Amino acid sequence: MKKYFLFISIFALSFIFFGCMSLFNLSLDPGIYVAGDWNNWIPTELDKMSLDNGLFSFELPVSSITFTEGSLGQIGWYKVIYIGINETKIQSSVPVWKENLGEATSITIYASPNLMHDGYAVGAGDSEKEMGDWYCAGEFNNWTLSIMAKDGDKFVYEIEKEVSVGDSFYYKIARSSDWKPYEEQFDGKNYNAGYGQDGYFIADKSGSSIVVEYYPKLSILKAFVK
Repeated sequence: MKKYFLFISIFALSFIFFGCMSLFNLSLDPGIYVAGDWNNWIPTELDKMSLDNGLFSFELPVSSITFTEGSLGQIGWYKVIYIGINETKIQSSVPVWKENLGEATSITIYASPNLMHDGYAVGAGDSEKEMGDWYCAGEFNNWTLSIMAKDGDKFVYEIEKEVSVGDSFYYKIARSSDWKPYEEQFDGKNYNAGYGQDGYFIADKSGSSIVVEYYPKLSILKAFVK
């Protein structure tokens, strides 16, 4: 059964970076799709993701991405759209930093519709986010960007700090020690998280250290006390 939907009321939020984009009167079978400049932000059946080992994935040629000048090199964008029987979720735009791709000729985009939240990047990510380094900064380290360690399929930052139940902290992650490219700062909700757009957590227990974990395949960022 096909689902017909209008995105008019959602665009003001979800298309913050692309005022010219439109997805009106779009008709697609239920599924999960990728949209970008290569399809004029109107996905077709050719842009449908496939289920592979519990995650949806889509192989996107680098040549299909439109890269424009960003704060540090060339930046391209895409978003994931989930069409269910009774709901639609539109991911906020996700950047791809061309200079971080090296010789790669394609990127793999991943998604889990159960984890997606409308208007957020959470629940979908890509292989470019798995390359290179990530840095973490927050109130717990005086906003000094510190490199995260790669641990399997995630990046981890841990700092020794005495924490009591109820203590709270603002934090986020970035691609370098000088906050560039601005388009790849992540606050746990959206990329391009600028000044004042930070992640936030409240300690649910006391401990002697704070751990921040980032899972790039699905854009999941979390902090906890250890």
